Amino acid sequence: MQHRRSRRGRREHISGPPQAGGPPTGPDRPGGRGRPQDTYPLPQDTCELAQSYANQSLNYGLRLDRLLPCNAQTWELTRQAKERFASQVNGRKVLEFRQSDLSRLIKEHKTRWEAMLNDYREHGYEVRSFAMHAASRVIVGLGAESVLETSIRLHRIYGFPIIPGSALKGLARSYAKLVEGKDETDATFAAVFGKSPPDASAGQVIFFDAVPADPQRLQLDLDVMNPHYSQYYQGGNTPPADYLNPIPVFFLAIAPDSKFLFAVASREPGLAQQAQSWLQAGLQKMGIGAKTTAGYGLWESQQHQTIAPTSESIEETREDSEREKKPDSPEPIERITPRIERIPAQVLDNSRNPIRVRLLAKGYENEVFECYGVRNLSSFPPGTYIWVRISEFDKKRQRIRKVSLAALWRP
Repeated sequence: MQHRRSRRGRREHISGPPQAGGPPTGPDRPGGRGRPQDTYPLPQDTCELAQSYANQSLNYGLRLDRLLPCNAQTWELTRQAKERFASQVNGRKVLEFRQSDLSRLIKEHKTRWEAMLNDYREHGYEVRSFAMHAASRVIVGLGAESVLETSIRLHRIYGFPIIPGSALKGLARSYAKLVEGKDETDATFAAVFGKSPPDASAGQVIFFDAVPADPQRLQLDLDVMNPHYSQYYQGGNTPPADYLNPIPVFFLAIAPDSKFLFAVASREPGLAQQAQSWLQAGLQKMGIGAKTTAGYGLWESQQHQTIAPTSESIEETREDSEREKKPDSPEPIERITPRIERIPAQVLDNSRNPIRVRLLAKGYENEVFECYGVRNLSSFPPGTYIWVRISEFDKKRQRIRKVSLAALWRP
């Protein structure tokens, strides 16, 4: 330890250089004598403020981005930081938004969001809004840059989860293209989503960010991915074997039953209605965000409409409901080709991985296939209908050999 004389003749400590494998030490550094073992990688005065006020912060985005405690000796993140400050509730680790100040903030943000929609209406837009609640865990922004390896999309200022309008527009477009077979040659598709070069044009529908509808029904669950063979996947000569240690990777997800508000707007009423139809169908049948093939990202409809219904809209809704007869099971496919994008199937056995399924296709009624790509077995009980894709096809015999999970089937 070095010393120097101050202008008043007192001896002052000077911190030494950083030690290998750890932060600098000394009485004037976090982690020195009299300091807690957990600290923040911040300047001393800022660190003291963080230690005093971090636990009072209700902005989860701020805590996850800037206030992650680490060990004062090794700089490694604490387990509390890795588990995203989640608390134990009914056997699960969750983040809740029921604190009075945070609940009030979410309600006021919802009020401003609805006022914005009303302003669009006053300027001649057809605005269609609806509410849905999560039918499974939902992860949007999992791959965003983060020191925690995984991330989640939170409001930049307030720290509660949102779903960006860009993601919703992409989902609606994917549903229209993959399920209904639409593309830019279709006039309605091009009008809703726009066209790509060389005949580029902007879409005529606005997709708004989805926001929480009720703080009492908003919750983030702590989930985990548990890769067992990380050394094998990283390359080298290590074979995948049971003696390798699993490395849990935590991430946050919007909990089931969390309620959100969605909205689209256009100056053309027909385009707004079509965009809403594609978006709702995509949320219910395809899911949004990451891990949708494992059953994440799905939503269910709510009986909620913020637009005052007119006699015309009531009549349209009645006609739509009469036209739409939801089947109890998917229609079997008459002919299988190697280029078919997905095939309906029914789960027969989920007691082990890969699960066993029966294809709903002519010529495959009595065959049982192993279906790969399923991670959460409990989400696929026997009798569940799913979509599968062809993983291996015997061109000589014109028969399917292997299949993998594509998505859940929804009526």
